[in-house]
Amino acid sequence: MKRGNQYYSLEADPSKNRIYFSIIGYTPSVDAIPNFEEDWKKTVDEVKPGFTILGDLMNMKPHPPDVEALNTKVQAWLMTKGCRKVAQLAPIEARMQVNKFSEESGLKKVLRAFHYKKTAEIWLNKVE
Repeated sequence: MKRGNQYYSLEADPSKNRIYFSIIGYTPSVDAIPNFEEDWKKTVDEVKPGFTILGDLMNMKPHPPDVEALNTKVQAWLMTKGCRKVAQLAPIEARMQVNKFSEESGLKKVLRAFHYKKTAEIWLNKVE
């Protein structure tokens, strides 16, 4: 089931044990994404531990501090739920911010940046 609003999109593919996540543009504050945590919880319930995430951040604009803090919190929670790998598609500006909060959340150790979706999917499909 697809979840989100005009600022983000989440969808699980149980057959691949993968979550597809997109950030769209600029999220002005956490008030603009009131269901963000709940949407993540429902989406993670559709996959099994060892799941992977493909994050499309190509259209993301830098987040304000409250949205950054919420992302950090969700990323740390994802690590406790068995996230195995995260591939991100992101321009350099977005990558710099994501790297900052993924460092704090612990997600950095399973995160890799890619320029192309196909290459990201190949890496996510590899069992290591």
